[in-house]
Amino acid sequence: MAEIVIMPKLGFNMDEGKLLKWHFIPGDSLKKGDVLFDIETDKTVMSVEATRDGVLLKTMLEEGELVPVFTPMAVIGNSGENADDELEKAGAAGGVSVDTASKTPDTHEAPSPILSTATKEVEFKKLQLTPKAKKLVNDEGLDPAAIAEIKGTGFRGGITAKDIKASPLARKAATQSGVNLANISGSGIGGKIVKEDIDAALNRPATVESLDSEKLVLSSTPYKGVRKIIGERLSQSKRTAPHLYFTDGIDMTEFNAFRKTLNETETCDVKISVSDLMVMAACRALQKYPEVNASLLDEHIINYESVNVGMAVAGDNGLIVPVVKNVQQKTLTDVARETRGLVERAKSGKLAQHEYSGGTFTISNLGMFGIENFTAIINPPEAAIMSVSSVRKKAVVILDGNGNDTVAIRPMMTIQLTVDHRLIDGLLAAQFIAYFKSLLENPIKILV
Repeated sequence: MAEIVIMPKLGFNMDEGKLLKWHFIPGDSLKKGDVLFDIETDKTVMSVEATRDGVLLKTMLEEGELVPVFTPMAVIGNSGENADDELEKAGAAGGVSVDTASKTPDTHEAPSPILSTATKEVEFKKLQLTPKAKKLVNDEGLDPAAIAEIKGTGFRGGITAKDIKASPLARKAATQSGVNLANISGSGIGGKIVKEDIDAALNRPATVESLDSEKLVLSSTPYKGVRKIIGERLSQSKRTAPHLYFTDGIDMTEFNAFRKTLNETETCDVKISVSDLMVMAACRALQKYPEVNASLLDEHIINYESVNVGMAVAGDNGLIVPVVKNVQQKTLTDVARETRGLVERAKSGKLAQHEYSGGTFTISNLGMFGIENFTAIINPPEAAIMSVSSVRKKAVVILDGNGNDTVAIRPMMTIQLTVDHRLIDGLLAAQFIAYFKSLLENPIKILV
């Protein structure tokens, strides 16, 4: 029996994927374990293998296409099998009609298809609903007639749960205000449309179509993919976690000299970067103050023994945070070797999912770009993030050999700790950042 290959869901936040490359063409024979195609997810590039021996009977996507997860992409079977027959059977079984002649709503009509007040009878079984969409309709008591004209984004026009995902309060607000839910991007969990999205739409000054003719547009790019995911996660973080900020300056004189000495040592077979020492210093500080190495999950405050430090990296696919796991069990050279590979794969978009998940604390370093100071947003579900800025020579007051104040030029770096005030109080945050500062200004303590 033929098998339908779908766009896989490779992560909790993955809603769609882009087909980058087919490794076989229809008619080719393949074996279980052969790489069938490459896809680009929200964070990285993954190769997907065939799960059976057979012949690639048909492909339904072109390279470069972006489609929702679970969209059929190809059919693998035995030579002589009819791929279209198998697709038709699967479409009927999954609640998705293979009839593509369903009405497409006029995008210029003001009323939302979801909010239609049509009274015509529509048989539930005739709707092109995916199983998840059907469950949503049942769970929330939606009128099938009110969603019959939604333009689905699923396989062959099927209506997915994402197409009708909106809270009851949001649907009510949209009905009262005449807002078309089809034009709204949800900011709730999983992209769900909430009432705040309706309020924002009502206050939105302009759409692409109604831009002032005096404003020359350079380009218009859909707000989707990795940029949208980053935006949604950080917006959720700012809405749910009360951010509290602590800033201090660090004299990097001893740190720079210590790092230079390490890299000149013949026994050191790998170059130590500033980030490597930062990761180790964060580990020491998190071990001393484990309450910072925490998350708030399901109304429980979780403190971790594992110190998993993420490093924010700007890659080809946007911001990504590769994670060095269990730093407390590793040496500085171990960390240096691991970060090299992680950063390289992050920049090229080739990180595996487990390499950018599971963090307990994040460091965001923009020092190499000359930024003097910036504020980082917590990467949920973590409780804190450290922003690291550039090193600049500044005049500072220090004690001379006789214990008197004097002015000297020193390489100074600004750090800022952002914490979730639900978990971390001001005193704890102040103690943490003070200890982190002491480690960087006396770097030998990082290794002892």
